[in-house]
Amino acid sequence: MSELTDRLRSAYEGFGRSDLDAVLSVMDPDIEWDATDALAHTGVYQGHEGVTEYIGSLSGAWEEFHLNPQQFTESGDGAHVMVLGNVKGKLAANGQDIEARFAHVLQLDEEGKVTRLKVCLDREAAIREMPESQRS
Repeated sequence: MSELTDRLRSAYEGFGRSDLDAVLSVMDPDIEWDATDALAHTGVYQGHEGVTEYIGSLSGAWEEFHLNPQQFTESGDGAHVMVLGNVKGKLAANGQDIEARFAHVLQLDEEGKVTRLKVCLDREAAIREMPESQRS
């Protein structure tokens, strides 16, 4: 596992624990969090403030929330990472158990900070977000 993947895995684990500092530690202060294609909690969020708002909206909707990133695929140039996994939880509104897969594409700057996170509906959509040369 690369140092980049290790740092990102720690941030995802922090997300699952609602550890905002762990999440923001890998993100550029001007990050764009694009959840326009998400099934819920949609929108585009800007900067650390926007990420904080997005995570806060999740916390209010879920009684329990477990994020399980399973696969990190780095592009050859290190500028993109595709993250695949699943989320399990219980909705706060009605106690319904939910399990769903997730796919994210992260764009990174030369310091390894995430400048853009795109929430995708599935692996195929995430692959389309990866650079042409990295698609398989």
